[in-house]
Amino acid sequence: MNDQTKKLTTPSGKEVEFKKDFSARELNIIREISTGDAKVNTTTGESNIETVSGKILLDVQQKLIEILVVSFDGLNEKVIDRILDGTPRDYDFISNECLRIFKENLTPAK
Repeated sequence: MNDQTKKLTTPSGKEVEFKKDFSARELNIIREISTGDAKVNTTTGESNIETVSGKILLDVQQKLIEILVVSFDGLNEKVIDRILDGTPRDYDFISNECLRIFKENLTPAK
């Protein structure tokens, strides 16, 4: 582990290593998934986003895991597949931490 990553232990006792931040390119990948087919009025700047499909939320959740999880249970191969084949509690724990990291990095520094 270095100062760019951190390790946590899942509810089932598996170690997960997370990146502490992400690139602008990775942010744009998440934005592309989350905005889907949204339309923005170029005159007013208003969008037509009123609701978001569950599929978009799941796609964002999975992509955040792919971007931010460096290793799972000591291995860095097929990380997302091994997480998805694991327990729902571990998946939710990892997903929530990824969301926390994502939000933290979007909050302006004080």
